[in-house]
Amino acid sequence: MAGLRQWLRCALPGLVLGAGMATAGAAPYSEPLERSDWQLTEEDATCRIQQAVRHGGTLRFEARPGLLTAVFWQAPYAMPAGGAPRLRTGAPEWLRPATQSSLDVRLQPRDAHLFRVPQALAQPLKARLLAGHDVRIDFPDGDDSVHFRGIRFALRARDFRACYGEQDTLAATPETGALDRWSVYFETGSHRLNAEAREVLQRAARVLAAAEAPRIRVVGWTDAAGPLEINRPLSRNRAEVVREALVEAGVPAAGVEIEAPGVDPAADGARQASRRSDIWWLDTGDSGAGGASVEVLPGAGPEEPRGHDPRPDSAPAAPSETPAW
Repeated sequence: MAGLRQWLRCALPGLVLGAGMATAGAAPYSEPLERSDWQLTEEDATCRIQQAVRHGGTLRFEARPGLLTAVFWQAPYAMPAGGAPRLRTGAPEWLRPATQSSLDVRLQPRDAHLFRVPQALAQPLKARLLAGHDVRIDFPDGDDSVHFRGIRFALRARDFRACYGEQDTLAATPETGALDRWSVYFETGSHRLNAEAREVLQRAARVLAAAEAPRIRVVGWTDAAGPLEINRPLSRNRAEVVREALVEAGVPAAGVEIEAPGVDPAADGARQASRRSDIWWLDTGDSGAGGASVEVLPGAGPEEPRGHDPRPDSAPAAPSETPAW
């Protein structure tokens, strides 16, 4: 049976066996060179640059106001619980000898479909793609893997930088950038949590409770309706009720601080978007910042210093079909 699956995988790369499960095999899923491009999208104040591979999912960089640029792999189907996909980088044949060492790291699960590159390795990964390196991700549930090509990343990255450079800065944005942010909204003059607010808090708590010693800042805001002597304590009440809900959900209380500035600077009268509490995930107690401790596998290269952002003046030379592995 294993031999048959291997033959089918090599002979018919697009064939799917069973209920949506792709065939297994050593060759990674990949797109031909002419279709291996990076797409830029902007939606709801979020800029993304991403490459999708059929049956292999999507690798994307994501920038949101006030947050550090994050890198995610969106799996094509739900991965088994406890599985950690392996990400590797490598120079394709036309770039060898490579000018940068390879990365080899385990991704951090956000849910069964979404996995995050440890924050400490987001910039090093970006640097390698800018240099034309490729990325391979091994699925945690078998022999499947996916190959993302670095060709054209440098060209699209210019538009990506321009996109997030135009984003408005939110009030009380952390100076050094945050790992993530969630917003909980309230009714006029109230600090009670409705069903929608509790759903947001549950999503945030699942991520934060799984992190090692997370540092969190909760900032309460009000709209501009009503006097300051009412709005200032209301903003504190909104921050405190969110902090209490996070702690009840398992987030360590020692790492949660609150701020209550009062009226949102962007408020204009009874503005619904201003009646909120922002949950800023500042960092974690480990160097990986973004969940469990970063696991860099043997043979992985050193990281670039924080802020290292090479920007080649031109795209890499024409590639061959030979992948990096």
